[in-house]
Amino acid sequence: MNAADIIEQYGRGVPAIVQSTKIVDVCEYLLSCNVPGTVILSEYGEVKGTLSQRDIINASGRIGSSAMQMIASDLVRDMVPACDASTHLIQVMELLNNTSAEFVLVTEASEIKGMITTSDVHDLLLNALTEDDEVTADEAQEAAAEPAQQEAQPAA
Repeated sequence: MNAADIIEQYGRGVPAIVQSTKIVDVCEYLLSCNVPGTVILSEYGEVKGTLSQRDIINASGRIGSSAMQMIASDLVRDMVPACDASTHLIQVMELLNNTSAEFVLVTEASEIKGMITTSDVHDLLLNALTEDDEVTADEAQEAAAEPAQQEAQPAA
């Protein structure tokens, strides 16, 4: 499974906000989109970085409630964790882990195609484990039924 497969399965657009947006409005936007972060754009649509819920919480912890009156460009994170659409799931997980990011942007031909969140990866792994458990349970039921079928056949 690669990044493009994950985006297709979770089907989320890429939330984006202009860098002059007040942090209080960024928070409202993140809540309405139910995402952990957003891409920050210049007034001309150029990607300037990202801003996550964690970034906002950290700023609020450092400087207090006045952080809510700041603008997105004041807190923007320059490093944008990103991967190519063909990147394997394991590498996406490593990127999330190594950057301590809550999301990774997925690009194709230098264009942002989607966002993969840590929640997406958790859901994906949980589903995979659940499917494995179901297969194991089905195999156990079949194995248990086989001796009964053999005993039911009359001896020749």
